[in-house]
Amino acid sequence: MAEAGKLDLVERLTNECIDLCRTLLRGRKHIDPLLDPAFRTQKLKRALDEQKTAIAEMEMAVDKIMSAVERLAEIDFSSAPSAADRVAACSEEIIEACCFQDITGQRLTHVMTTLGEVRQGLDALADGRDEAAPEPAVSGLLNGPALPGNAMEQDAVDKLLAGGSK
Repeated sequence: MAEAGKLDLVERLTNECIDLCRTLLRGRKHIDPLLDPAFRTQKLKRALDEQKTAIAEMEMAVDKIMSAVERLAEIDFSSAPSAADRVAACSEEIIEACCFQDITGQRLTHVMTTLGEVRQGLDALADGRDEAAPEPAVSGLLNGPALPGNAMEQDAVDKLLAGGSK
């Protein structure tokens, strides 16, 4: 009888070890993509760079808007033609500065996509799901605005649009 109890204990411990191994392997499947050096050094780094750049662009836009508004407040309206020109110039600067939201939105969308991939992997791990997260449909096709220092020079863009090559 003591021998049967030991066998039951060994069988129970063996089954627990097998379950633990299965759980670890299932978790590894979800963590591996997040541990991939390419994900960490390229995609995650780019997301962080995009976020920093978006913040810097927003700060610059707000500074331009505030400067233009301050210049509006200083306009002497005793000379109508001069005042009208200054109001128009300041208004143009404000409108131009407000365009930051489009590029900032593209940058932050890239950040949200990357964080979504991390969340999917962690959710699948936490939920104990076996299936891998689906790959994004347009992965790598649309890169959005270039980060500072990575953009094509304006001369090269002009040449390309004129029918030449880079």
